Amino acid sequence: MFPLSLQFAYRGWVERRVEMRLRSITRLAVSALLVSLVCLPAAVGSAAVTAAPTAITGPVTAVRSTSATAGGTVNPGGQTTTWYVEYGTSTSYGRQTASKSAGSRTANVQVSASLTGLAPSTTYHYRLVATNGAATSRGEDGIFRTSSGPVAVTGAASSVTATSAALAGTVDPNGRATTWYFEYGTSTSYGCKTASKSAGSGTASTAVSAAVAGLATGRVYHYRLVATSDGGTSHGGDRTLTTAGAPSAVTGSVSAITTKSAKLAGTVTPNGQATSWYFEYGTTTAYGSKTSAKSAGPGAKAVGVSITVTGLKAATAYHYRLVAANGSGTSVGADRVFATAGPPIARTGIVLDLGPNSARPTGSVNPQGRRTTWWFEYGATTRYGSRTASRSAGSAFGEQGVSASITRLRTAASYHYRLVARNDAGTTRGADLTFTTSGVSLNARSRRVVFGRGVMLSGVVPTRRAGEMVTLIALDYGLGSTRVVATVLTGEGGIWRYLARPTIRTDYTAGWNGATSRAITIAVRPAVSFRRVGRARFATRVVAARSFAGRIVKLQRRTAAGRWVTVKRLRLNRRSAATVRVRLRRRTSRLRVVMSVNQAGRATWPGSAARSSIGAASFVAWFESVSLGSFWCASSPRAGATTRRRLKRSRPARSAPRSFTGARSTVTASSSRASTSRSSARASASAGR
Repeated sequence: MFPLSLQFAYRGWVERRVEMRLRSITRLAVSALLVSLVCLPAAVGSAAVTAAPTAITGPVTAVRSTSATAGGTVNPGGQTTTWYVEYGTSTSYGRQTASKSAGSRTANVQVSASLTGLAPSTTYHYRLVATNGAATSRGEDGIFRTSSGPVAVTGAASSVTATSAALAGTVDPNGRATTWYFEYGTSTSYGCKTASKSAGSGTASTAVSAAVAGLATGRVYHYRLVATSDGGTSHGGDRTLTTAGAPSAVTGSVSAITTKSAKLAGTVTPNGQATSWYFEYGTTTAYGSKTSAKSAGPGAKAVGVSITVTGLKAATAYHYRLVAANGSGTSVGADRVFATAGPPIARTGIVLDLGPNSARPTGSVNPQGRRTTWWFEYGATTRYGSRTASRSAGSAFGEQGVSASITRLRTAASYHYRLVARNDAGTTRGADLTFTTSGVSLNARSRRVVFGRGVMLSGVVPTRRAGEMVTLIALDYGLGSTRVVATVLTGEGGIWRYLARPTIRTDYTAGWNGATSRAITIAVRPAVSFRRVGRARFATRVVAARSFAGRIVKLQRRTAAGRWVTVKRLRLNRRSAATVRVRLRRRTSRLRVVMSVNQAGRATWPGSAARSSIGAASFVAWFESVSLGSFWCASSPRAGATTRRRLKRSRPARSAPRSFTGARSTVTASSSRASTSRSSARASASAGR
């Protein structure tokens, strides 16, 4: 505890500090109040000086078809103010005049602005807008309508002569004093005009006309009518006239051509005078023949003309041209050529570049003046059966050499060929000729073989002599190099044969005298066996040049509806074999083992069959049994085909069942009369073709 005297001294000091703080706060509050009272009159005065401007929309004057003058009143309110006029076809306006200054006075100022780029006979909205630093004021919306200018319509010319014409048209003043005149010249720039004349101030169309002279003979002139009033200027459409003169003749095309006649056509422009026309024609540009003269009339526009000429020669070229004449002169059209119809001429030529599998026959084609195409027909007999692609020989006259390459021919084979040409007058076939491809040929009795079997390869050499040496070359699937399989000698007639035993898909070619035959591919299918080894046990094995360990085969049962349903999927062991237990039904059961192409691999099947379905590209062996003791065993050379053999009942076999391979199965079966079959049957079938 502090002494009592110290406590009283500390309390006095605190009370003095509080009193001093209160006095300071009071002085600050009084100063702020005095400042606000001093500034308030200045703020009130400033607000009174800076007032918003006033905008009053005035009337529109000097209304024209495309312009008008809008006025009004602006009071700047004592501050620098600008103003402009908004205008448009709706109260959204959209356009405005340039901003102008109204000064900074406090009195009203009269303003006006020109509104331009307006459309005739159109209602417009407008208003005056004024802006200064305080605010923006907009006057009331006003409406006005532009006046209608005159309407000028250019009419047809009449009384056209070699040097003059009468121009006509109509003018509608639309209630305003209007004048009109014609512009004319040899182009749309015109350059000349008639004297201005009054069309009055009526509200209906008035016909007007003016004569023009001093025109050039046989020329095309452009002209148009022009009408002017305080509402604007109207231009009529551009039109043309042709002063009288020598006619113009344009030779046209030929149609309806036959072997003895043709229809000639063209156009004639009489140029305002009575004009006649005819065609000249012949086998040269001297022509020599002409049609009868006919009239094209006295008009100023082009007139289409045509006539058919007869007595012509087939497959002959003719020149022709159109001729037109009137009192001012004669005009001759350009020379043109056509050919009467006639079939082309085709001549079969020799064969060049003859090889083991290709040839290039030649020949010549004369189109006879008609658009012609050609091709070669070829084949083992005169019935041909094959042809090259069609090509164009053009439509000229005269023979032109043609040739076409033929590939994929059989080696050492004889072919017939001929040239064929066609146009709209007919088809011509050249003489039949023959050629024989070079080299040794190679054929196979079958392109598919089951593993372990052979396939007979044969061919013939071009010399057809015995004792010729033929080398057989093989390329196994997956290998990059070939190997020589055998060398054989030809027999009588140059024929050779060799029994090949491929173990995997193999490409074979035959070589003779440095040339090789076309390659053929022999596909090797695995041999699939399927047999019964117990009361309800079956065994299957897949044999080929490679192991199928780990691959999947399907055991399938055929339903009463004829569909094959997969019962089990079997994985082959290291011996490419599998055993399965199947519960047989009391009625006939048809079973089969299926190995798909994907499981067998590409090495056992041609690439073209890789996407075939199981039914069309599977290796199948199947087994059937009857619970009453009659067993069936069948093998199928292809999916869906069934060969079945009925087996006689026999006593149960005690010896181990034998296995079989080959296209045909040998089957031994036995059974008892018990409801459940206790017999065993042995069957194996190779996947057929």
